[in-house]
Amino acid sequence: REVYHAKRMQRVFCTRFSMDGTYVLTGSDDMNVRCWKAEASAKLGTLLPREKRKKQYQEALKERFKHMPEISRIARNHHVPKAIHKAQKLRRVMTDSETRKKKKRVAHSAPGAEKKEFKPARKNRIVAEVE
Repeated sequence: REVYHAKRMQRVFCTRFSMDGTYVLTGSDDMNVRCWKAEASAKLGTLLPREKRKKQYQEALKERFKHMPEISRIARNHHVPKAIHKAQKLRRVMTDSETRKKKKRVAHSAPGAEKKEFKPARKNRIVAEVE
């Protein structure tokens, strides 16, 4: 659950995982394909037996105590860069105001006027349904 962020990652158009799931391949509008580690904190190369045992032990501890609220909170938490967080917040505000405006427009339209039925955002994105 790590977040990669760099200035050159502004317009990523496609992503794919490698067959073994250790790398993420991204394609961007500047015609570059980049290879990223799927786990940012993972070491590249071969691990020593001692390091493998330590990693397995840490994973076992996480699995054993995952029911505890403190551990589950730590597992869910991930740092998002400030610019991305602000952009997400702004977009959420804009979409919320847009949906509110649509709902009010439908609710307060004149009687007899053509009312456009309010549809949730997920339904608006559906272009066509094929059966």
